[in-house]
Amino acid sequence: FEDKFSALAYGQDDSQVFDDMLTFIIDLFSFDNPWTPNGHYSNPENLRERFFGLFQEIILLMKAKIRDPKDWYDPFGNLYEMQIASMGRRANAGQFFTPEDVVDFMADILYAGEDMTGKGLRFNDPTCGSGRTLIAMHAKYPGNFCCGEDIDRTCALMTVCNFILHGVNGEVIWHDSLWPDAEHFYGAWRVRPRRDLGGVPEVTRLKWEDSCYAAWQSHLDERQRETSGDISPEPGSPQIVQLNLF
Repeated sequence: FEDKFSALAYGQDDSQVFDDMLTFIIDLFSFDNPWTPNGHYSNPENLRERFFGLFQEIILLMKAKIRDPKDWYDPFGNLYEMQIASMGRRANAGQFFTPEDVVDFMADILYAGEDMTGKGLRFNDPTCGSGRTLIAMHAKYPGNFCCGEDIDRTCALMTVCNFILHGVNGEVIWHDSLWPDAEHFYGAWRVRPRRDLGGVPEVTRLKWEDSCYAAWQSHLDERQRETSGDISPEPGSPQIVQLNLF
């Protein structure tokens, strides 16, 4: 992987090439995310083949790491910490990802040994980083819904890619989770395994009004109106979607 990545990134910013790789992977599982690289690459005629070679190396790495159905591995977060993010960028953004052993410990103690597989629960991480806490929860308790949020675009993209690799059903929202509104919203992705495609995940871009956060806020607004005695719908109010997730 390092040899192929270094050849692609020669003469340009590693972080830009890394983001291009993430968006390429997302495009492989999407119908509405046309891939347009932002870097300037030599031999552009075989660029997709070269990025697909990186994806193949990640798949082989996952194959070596995942030995048990309860196993998980975060290839993107590890690559990001080791090769991509400078210490200054990580410090300024507070990007010090939770160690894998701590993530496993948190997942183990959350329900004190009770099996929550397929219970329709909602797992949320408002500063998800590469999404490793959510993929650990999914590995231990599959059949639930995961929602990751991060203000950093690269982190949101890593979480989407980790959801793809681990078959997670959920959403990733790129926004400021301290200000969860349309003004501080930059993008979102819905990842869901397609039963009709044998479990292959599909990624769909979401607008703010289609995200689970907007649905939650609409639900809260309606509850507030009911409490105050005003239950008439407001003109132009967003449609409530995925309300059962909350």
